[in-house]
Parts: sequence; C-alpha cells; structure tokens
Amino acid sequence: MMQRVERNGADSQLRMRFGKISLLILGVAATCAGAGGTIALERLGLLAPQEAAQAIVKVPAEALVIPSPEMPAGADRFSYVSLDIGDLRWGEPKIEIVPVAVAPLKTLADEIASPWSTETRAERVIPLLEPPRLAVRPPQASAWTMPKASAPLRDYRMARKLAEISPGATPRLEAKFRSAKVAWPPAEVAFVTIKDERAVELHARPADGEWKLVHRYRVLAASGKSGPKLLEGDKQVPEGIYGISYLNPASRYHVSLRVNYPNNFDRQMAAKDGRRKLGGDIMFHGKAVSAGCIAVGDEAAEELFVLAANVGLPNVKVVIAPSDFRKNGLPTADPAKPEWLPGLYTQVASAMTPFKPAPQPHLLSSFFGN
Repeated sequence: MMQRVERNGADSQLRMRFGKISLLILGVAATCAGAGGTIALERLGLLAPQEAAQAIVKVPAEALVIPSPEMPAGADRFSYVSLDIGDLRWGEPKIEIVPVAVAPLKTLADEIASPWSTETRAERVIPLLEPPRLAVRPPQASAWTMPKASAPLRDYRMARKLAEISPGATPRLEAKFRSAKVAWPPAEVAFVTIKDERAVELHARPADGEWKLVHRYRVLAASGKSGPKLLEGDKQVPEGIYGISYLNPASRYHVSLRVNYPNNFDRQMAAKDGRRKLGGDIMFHGKAVSAGCIAVGDEAAEELFVLAANVGLPNVKVVIAPSDFRKNGLPTADPAKPEWLPGLYTQVASAMTPFKPAPQPHLLSSFFGN
C-alpha cells in the first residue's frame, strides 16, 4: 500500500515538470515565429526596420485618446444659467432654449382676498316652466293671542312636584268649586288680578259654559304702582291680557306660574316708543315677597299651579288691571303717561266684562287668609 502511494506521488511530480517544460517550449516557439515573420517582411520590402520602430515608438498622443462629444461643464447648484449663453450642444443634436414667460410672484396680500372685495358673475337665467305662484302670508297673530299649547309636562321634577302638592291642593280646590257651585274639573280658568285691591279672582267655566267666580285670593306682596310695565328693572307689575307660558316646579318661591309678558301688544308699543329692554319673568308665586311679581302665598300658589297643570296652559287666561273697571269705570287720560294707555285700558275693560265682580270683601277677610 505504501509503495502504491509513493508511486502516485512520483507520477504527479513528473506531470507537473512536463507541463512547465511544455509551456516554456510554446513560448519560445511563439517568439521565434514572431521574429521570423518580421524578418520575412523586411526581406520582402514591406516593412522598414526604422519605420516599424517609429510606428511603435512615435505614435501621436492624440491617436491614443478616444474622441468623445463635447460636454458642458458641470453646473454649480448655487449658480444659474443665463439665457444669453447661446445654444447648448450635445454632439450633433441641438437643444434650443425657448424663453418661457414667468408670472410675477404674488405677495401674501395678493393671496388673501379682501373682506370688502366683491365678485360679479354672469348667471344664466332659467326660464320658468310655469307661472310664479303668489306667496300666501300667514295670518298675523293678534296682540291678545293666547300662548300656543306647550309640550306635555314630562319633566320628572314636574311629576314629582305635582305628586307632592296635589294631594293637599286638589281637595282644597274641589271644596272651593263646590262652594261656588261650579263644575269640577273645569274646562277653562281665568286669573283676574286687580292691582289696587291686591286681589286675584279665580274664574272658571265648563266647556261651552258661562264664567263663574270660584274664589278670591289675596295678594301678599306686589311692587310698583298703577300703570303698565315699560322697562326692565322698573319693578312694575304689567297690565294687559296675558296667558301662562310656563310652570316652574323648582321656584325659589315654592312654585310659580310664568306670565307671558311681554306679549304682542307690549312689543308693538315698545317699538313705537323706541323702548328695547322690556324685562320679563313675571310670575304668580308663593311666599310673601315680590319684585314685579304677584306673591299669593304657598297654598294659593299650589292651587293655581295644580289647576293650570290640570286644565292645560292654553286654557288659562290672565287679566291684570290697575283697578276694577267693572265697578270704577275707565280712568281719565293722564298726559304724563303713554298716549296708547287709554286704548290698552279699553281692551282690558272689555276683557273683564265676562267675569262678574266679587262682592265687596268683609272687613275681617283682610286680616285672614284665603
């Protein structure tokens, strides 16, 4: 086995030596062939010995450079190319620079449209396919129009307050209606308030029936004097024909009923006089304190509150007069008061006509409650 390995190693060394010798012989043969070819050309006169040397040695430097098209110098990114340099060349094709009109730069003031600028556009007129219709103007509300029906009383505070005060107020109301021989429950009610007598008359009637006096409540507190309310903060109780627009179960004065002052007539007269701030939030409420409202005490306020909730606010009418025109007649015109006041009092007197006046209260009734 060892002999076979040694024999293979010797064979490989011989092959390598033979390969090197072969390469050397080929190189010598190629050199001789080249020299022989050169000598043969010289003998035939085709190649002079000096020209051949010069052809090899004296080759012009330009011949070694491969011609290439002219290229423009690299542009500097901080410079610009002027339009006056002429045509740029890239080999044979020519690139012609065409001047382009550049719009002037706009300033920030040009970009933002002026708030006072106007734009006029021509609109295409579309012919009507049918003749125009006349617009029917809705009927204008009267100055004495009652407030519209409000949404159902779904406020949980309202339900809770009614559940709290109705068990006491309803029996008291039923007793007053029985005493006055008026059907219970009524279809409509009216609160006729007489300022100089400090009284609120409760009138009621069934459906398609006559008005009857049910009870006369005493006003415990009311500010101001005779005359209408004209401005906010004058602490006057308004005078006119109104309705109840809102029931407040969370009033600071127990419960309250909001009078819909100013009404249409109040606004019309204010516009005529140039008055703007007319005030508001005139209430029938509990307790015994007032600043432009009508305070009738807690029990009376509960009864009016429950009664208005039962019949519905559109069925509650309010008349506020400086005096009982049914007994005293209309006052004489006062030049110091608004010129429209006599007309207002005429309307109030007419509104009081369906309600029969209460008999003169006994002297002791002024010292006791309702």
